[in-house]
Amino acid sequence: MASQFVAHGDLFVEFVDNADASDSPTRDAARMAAIRDGTFETGPHRFDRYNGYNGIRQLYSRRGPSGNIFGVAGGSSLNFEFVYDMKGSSFRPRWVDGRPDSAPTPGALSRVDEASVLLETWVQPPSQIDVRTTFSVVAPCYIDMTTVILPHSGSFNGDWLGLFWANYIRQPDEKTTYLRAHDLVKGRTDWAATLAEDVPGARAFASEREMSLLAGEPDPGGRLFHNIRPLRYVEPLMYGCWRHMVLAMMFRTDENLRLAIQPTGGGPRNPAWDFGVVIKDCQPDHEYSWRARMVFKPFAGPEDVHDEYQLWQRYVLGL
Repeated sequence: MASQFVAHGDLFVEFVDNADASDSPTRDAARMAAIRDGTFETGPHRFDRYNGYNGIRQLYSRRGPSGNIFGVAGGSSLNFEFVYDMKGSSFRPRWVDGRPDSAPTPGALSRVDEASVLLETWVQPPSQIDVRTTFSVVAPCYIDMTTVILPHSGSFNGDWLGLFWANYIRQPDEKTTYLRAHDLVKGRTDWAATLAEDVPGARAFASEREMSLLAGEPDPGGRLFHNIRPLRYVEPLMYGCWRHMVLAMMFRTDENLRLAIQPTGGGPRNPAWDFGVVIKDCQPDHEYSWRARMVFKPFAGPEDVHDEYQLWQRYVLGL
């Protein structure tokens, strides 16, 4: 397992690439069962180096509690989990064949400078896609991400490609995240809880500017990213609270961003605050990219989160 630690500003972050980690199929099966029934918290299969996971494994703040917000028994919490297209999805790139008993997808983790690392993942055929993300820890409380995606010829079915990142949170007091949407009753933009609807299970949210969804969407009985809810966000921004801290994610992309939540994605008490992009009219051998910022700081109210978003947007645009 490759690991890089960055301590900068208020943050301590561990980035990992578990491409060289492996366990026996028997141990993998026991570990997956422990996730489903919640016994990984006290049982023998708590795993801090899990086959196939990559991304961010630890995130602490000098201004936060002593615990790791990403301390979920799933290897790494913020991780590039799978690709999908019109024919469906599998757990590529987490595992090379999409199954937990197969080898991890090839990858590499390298240091760029004191505060930055580069994570590369080479999704294998039939989904032959190169994905590289540069993570930069920016004082006092930010992690900036730039992701470049290169799909190769024959790597997807149809004319679109979806890529999904999972983001597991350890036992927050409140599982829901919040996004900004038009409130038709109040007649203005306001924050809305992603778990406010009485709809069981995982759900995803598209931008109000995404005029045409994919064929067959919304599909409440389908996979997470096809269960598009009627609520649409007006800005590519979401946040959730953990202890007295806030974890906010904000994005800038020309592709169609999807924000999602899975109430038990990392186990019964651990939600997944997920996101992904859908590249419509996707062209092989053409690079696509998106930028994001994660904010981890003491919670000072929803409007402070929005101020952070506006500040970052001005920075990205060079204003």
